[in-house]
Amino acid sequence: MTTAAIILGGGQGTRLGFSVPKQFVQLGSRPLLDYSVEKFVAIKVELIVAVLIEGYQEYYQPHPAISLLVPGGQTRQQSVLNGLRACPEETELVIIHDAARPFFPLKSLEEGLSLLAEDRYDGLALAVPTVDTLVEVAGQQVVSFPDRKKIFRTQTPQLFRFRPLRQAYEKWSEREFTDDLSLALAAGLRCGLVNGSQMNFKITTELDWLLAEQLLSSGGLEPV
Repeated sequence: MTTAAIILGGGQGTRLGFSVPKQFVQLGSRPLLDYSVEKFVAIKVELIVAVLIEGYQEYYQPHPAISLLVPGGQTRQQSVLNGLRACPEETELVIIHDAARPFFPLKSLEEGLSLLAEDRYDGLALAVPTVDTLVEVAGQQVVSFPDRKKIFRTQTPQLFRFRPLRQAYEKWSEREFTDDLSLALAAGLRCGLVNGSQMNFKITTELDWLLAEQLLSSGGLEPV
């Protein structure tokens, strides 16, 4: 099946304190964004779409495996829609991924693509079960303790049947969602989860960046 991967690199990454947006900063031997590109190359994704900030040329020489460069939107949701609109009509499956997660497990991604190809789901997200006790509050008042056995933390990549997701994004473009799977569920699509990894963390803070550097330098995680 024809598969496209949309890599979101349209943010400024200001919380890390770099003078360059974090997706373009060298992590080990290459820009952060390129780790995701090379993983999609490894599983032979046919089309790789990079959604980048305006003026990216000042910071980044695009990886040669990137098929299309698309401008980012004002929000993540708009950036995803820009990426979806850039994909050709013959696209059947689409992967949406945040460039700030370089360590996603390929095995989980391949499992998700197989489930979509079998038409068992319209959308899937990598996810890990929560290990913390969670509490719901109203102000400072405790309301309830949700059953943590039923609570998972979603990650990217998130994987979809292309046409239903694009239609959902077009329909729900004026409403805000926290991720792609939540939008898909609101649109009535069949949604599920596949096993993610605790190592598939999002590099957001300085501590995250230091951990990623240490993991690479120690050989604890392979880039691909």
